[in-house]
Amino acid sequence: MNITYQLTQDEYLQAVNLHHKRSKRVFSLAIYVILATLIVIVGTDFSNTREILTNMIAAFFSISFYMLFVRMLSAYQAKSVYQKSSTLPNEVTLHISGKGIKLDKKSKNASIPWSTFSKWKNNEKFYLLYTNPRQFNVIPLRAMSEVQKKELDAYLKKYIPQT
Repeated sequence: MNITYQLTQDEYLQAVNLHHKRSKRVFSLAIYVILATLIVIVGTDFSNTREILTNMIAAFFSISFYMLFVRMLSAYQAKSVYQKSSTLPNEVTLHISGKGIKLDKKSKNASIPWSTFSKWKNNEKFYLLYTNPRQFNVIPLRAMSEVQKKELDAYLKKYIPQT
């Protein structure tokens, strides 16, 4: 099976957002919220109403800033990676078989056996195939027919555990 596609910057950003969904980021945010709440509770004189309000507002803005900063930083990093990459903006042809995936990126051939992939996930737009927890290959669904989608699903379910 052959799949040929070219990722746009917007598609890459959407794929990065899919990567961040259901990740450890929610857990780290929960720890941050608990830590901020604990600091407010420990550092507040509860007999002083003004101090209670000031500390609660400070904790709220601290948590909001953290969430906004992390979101903006990941979008900025994804744009930077896409723009600096010599391969992401180019047309890619994948040759998918029982042995693995062979990438043809403008005469730079690379073979990736199925054992290299640790997990995969998908949504209505992309498949993400992970080679390690932070590195993944993107396959857009728009580049595949229904038959190819079913065939790719069969390969993925057979060779890679899904998390």
